[in-house]
Amino acid sequence: MKGCLLLQIGPVFRHARALMNFKKFIRWPTPLNVAVHLQRTDELLASRSPAVLLPAAENRWSSEIRSASQRRVFVGSRNLVRRALSVALDCAPEAVRIFCQPNGRPGILGQGIQFNISHCEDWCAVAWSAESAVGVDVEVIRPVRNMEDIVNNCFPPIAQQAFHLASPRNQVRVFFHWWAQIEAALKASGKGLDDSNECLDDVSHEVCEAVPGVALAVAVVGAGPLTITWHLP
Repeated sequence: MKGCLLLQIGPVFRHARALMNFKKFIRWPTPLNVAVHLQRTDELLASRSPAVLLPAAENRWSSEIRSASQRRVFVGSRNLVRRALSVALDCAPEAVRIFCQPNGRPGILGQGIQFNISHCEDWCAVAWSAESAVGVDVEVIRPVRNMEDIVNNCFPPIAQQAFHLASPRNQVRVFFHWWAQIEAALKASGKGLDDSNECLDDVSHEVCEAVPGVALAVAVVGAGPLTITWHLP
C-alpha cells in the first residue's frame, strides 16, 4: 500500500517541481501605477496666492513671460504639479523641487518619480508614476481643419480605422479620443511625430472622457498591467 501511494504521489511532485522551474524563466509584466490630475487653470490660480508655491527662480521665469495667458499656464501647471506630488513625496507643496532635465523636460528630485504636464485652453493636467516614464495629454474637443489628412498621415492603423468607421457627427470626438493617446504616448516614449504610426506599440495607454468636452489620455512605457487613479474636477 505504501509503495502504491508513493507511485501516485511521485508524478505530482515531479509536475510541481517542473512548474516551479518553468516559472523561473517567465518574465511577468511589471505592474504600472499612474496618477492623473485634471483641473482648470482658473481654479488653480484662485485657490490661494499661487506665487507662494513657486521658488524665487520660477517666479522670475514667470515674470519674464510676456503673454499673460502663457504666464497663467506656467504658474498654474507648476502649482498643480507641486500639489499632486507633495502627497507622493510626503512633503509640503513648497518643498517639491522641480528642475530642468537635459532633454528640456521638467523633473523632480526625490524617489525616482517621473511626471508630465499638459494644458489646453483653461485645462491643466499632470500625470506621475514611480514605475516608468509617463506622458499625459488633455484636449478640448473642437473642430479641426484638415482632420482627415492628419488621421491618414499620423494615426496608427487602429486609430485610422476607428475614425473612418465613425459617423460624420462623431468623427471629431473620435479624432481627439485617439489624438490625446498619441500625444501622451509620444511624450512618454520621448519620440517625435514621425513615429506616431507606431507610437502605441511600446506603451500602456488609456483615455478618459468623463469630463464633458474633454479628452484626457495617459501613457506609460511598458506592457502593464496598468492601474490609473484619476483625479477629476
